[in-house]
Amino acid sequence: MATVSENVGQVTRQRYEEIVSGDRQLVAQMGRAMFTIGDHAVEIEPMRPQGGSTSHSDELFGVYASLQIYADDIGLSLSTVLNYRFTSHRWPAGRRREGVSHKVHSILASVQDDAERFKAIDDPPVDDVTGTRRWTTNLAKKHVGRRPDRPGTVQEKVERVHDLAADEEVAVEVTRDVLRRPQVAARLMEDTAVRQAVNDAQRPEHRAEAMQSLVKDDAAAARMASDVLRRPEVAARVAADDRARHMVNRAQADRSRQQAEAFRRTSPVGPSVRRIERTEEFVDLLGAFHRFVREASRAVPKMRDREWSGDEREVLLSNIARTRATLDWMETAVSTGRVDMDEELARILRGE
Repeated sequence: MATVSENVGQVTRQRYEEIVSGDRQLVAQMGRAMFTIGDHAVEIEPMRPQGGSTSHSDELFGVYASLQIYADDIGLSLSTVLNYRFTSHRWPAGRRREGVSHKVHSILASVQDDAERFKAIDDPPVDDVTGTRRWTTNLAKKHVGRRPDRPGTVQEKVERVHDLAADEEVAVEVTRDVLRRPQVAARLMEDTAVRQAVNDAQRPEHRAEAMQSLVKDDAAAARMASDVLRRPEVAARVAADDRARHMVNRAQADRSRQQAEAFRRTSPVGPSVRRIERTEEFVDLLGAFHRFVREASRAVPKMRDREWSGDEREVLLSNIARTRATLDWMETAVSTGRVDMDEELARILRGE
């Protein structure tokens, strides 16, 4: 029920009541005038029953011609006169109700059954706005199954929005606006059909963007990757990506190293394994020296009287410098245990 405020618009409640009281009398006078015009139209051209020897189209042509003359003479449109005529026909003088506007009578005139129509006007519904029983044009339209001018229920409001959003551009703008309201968006995403429709409408790049936003959490990303890589076609396409394959291989190597380190820390045989690994490292390093010396011993004698081009000489001297720097680095590591390198050494080893 609407609350009573001090003012209605820019006037006081008392002044508003005075205006309404006077205007109700005007509406009643207008209604009586409309009924009178309708009665006169019925008198000029009575409502004819269906059937008869004269064709319906010829009959209507004659009715419209007569009433068009009448409408022109009193300054109204033919459609207005026809509406007044139909309303007067449906509501004989004894069935018309004071205090109910001609417009409400006109709307309720569409009720086909006379008894139902006459009963309805004497049993007005409760107006949700005032909490009283009365007829308004909105309530009359609801009674006959028409959409009210002012929607009240959720369904009526939804239907009105559908009417207004029939144009696709309007629908897009409305949807965009309401989805910016977090609570509305959250409730919509709870609807499986809506969520599926949104997903189906997305382009591949939009879906990828949406997935990236969903998997910012590492645990969620790992779960999703594990699931999709179980699909052979997806796994094959991922494996064809050099960067993705490199990252997978690197991750596998890192995981193997972590598992090995964990084993060495926690296993009872860890110390023995570490000693063996150190021995293997020594043997591997010593083997590298032997291979280098052996290969150099074979290659250098073949250089006798060899004429090198400028490019060849430059490449060889550059690699000799890299080898010498590497040997110096290894000597430092063996002597001091330090394996870090300065920027100059790193640059030489990179071949820069």
